[in-house]
Amino acid sequence: MKIVFDTTLGVDTRLWECLITATCIPDNESVDELFSGGWLFDPVSTRWYMARSVRIDLAKWEAGKSAAKAVGHYVWSRINSLNSEDEELLREYRRERDIIDYRYDTFEKIGEVYFERGEASSGNCWYMTAHSSTVSVYFGPAFTKDGTKTSPGKACLTRACQVSKERGSSHLYVYEGYGSANAYKVDYRGFEWWNGTRWTDDKSLYLKCLREDFKDTTEAFDVRVDT
Repeated sequence: MKIVFDTTLGVDTRLWECLITATCIPDNESVDELFSGGWLFDPVSTRWYMARSVRIDLAKWEAGKSAAKAVGHYVWSRINSLNSEDEELLREYRRERDIIDYRYDTFEKIGEVYFERGEASSGNCWYMTAHSSTVSVYFGPAFTKDGTKTSPGKACLTRACQVSKERGSSHLYVYEGYGSANAYKVDYRGFEWWNGTRWTDDKSLYLKCLREDFKDTTEAFDVRVDT
């Protein structure tokens, strides 16, 4: 592969560190090899980039009590094509969270793109995965109503784990896996995260890094493992 280093972000003058991003242009590497090496696919540039991220080892995964309750709140169905309601939901979700827009079929470079909708009286939720021959990739949820009772984010990730495991995937790679709102993901059995050099299941270090990297937020990072 060809690795490209970008220094255009400049220098952090607080620490006098040069801000460098790394992307790669694959040669003969498979999708599975790239993900297992800590690379994520950029749907805009179609290059691969390195970042802290999360994956679930599906051989170790099973839904905990709260995750099973969250996913059971919805009636799930596969979406073969997006309708106007789905498209509006996704646009609004991205607008609220300042997520860059991209074409969903770009992820066909990874494998089969799979959509599901969860329907409930409290509001619907939606998620997308892509499936290669041996691994699956989860791109985060969208939902019409957030609330602690329905936990749509947890429901979508749990459902993605279920579907991916049924399809025979070894791991589910989670795109929105590192950030102030992602501490709950350590609850998932089979949780691992990319620390920059390797995959590790060190949950305490993951939470410590979140606290340090997002110390200006008001998120709580005290998380107990789900049972």
